[in-house]
Amino acid sequence: MTMERAIIRTATGLVENIIIIGEGADWPCPDGCELVDAVPPAQAGATWDGTNFIAPIIPETPRLDILMAAGPATQVYDEETELLVARPASDIAAEKTELLGLLQAKLAASEDLTWDQMNKMLALERES
Repeated sequence: MTMERAIIRTATGLVENIIIIGEGADWPCPDGCELVDAVPPAQAGATWDGTNFIAPIIPETPRLDILMAAGPATQVYDEETELLVARPASDIAAEKTELLGLLQAKLAASEDLTWDQMNKMLALERES
């Protein structure tokens, strides 16, 4: 019979990994770590308070960063056909408008724009 065990850094309580190990197996735990039965929400990055696992807090990526990284998607994956299909031009235009608005708002708030952000804003303004 196998079981899930969490490898926990003893000093910090950080869950370093989850392993599947046979019950009663002789497995040498890394120095400075301990093994604990893994129960939800045990996962790498969680913490162990000695009694319970606490899920890691995953920060939400700001919308500006998402649009700057990928730009407006021109295609999306259709799960039914398993093909990439073109997005409607109106959806693409809406994301470009949203991105331009976010960049202009950042600039209006006296925040510095990166070189890429400034170039993207100027390109979007030329398009509109």
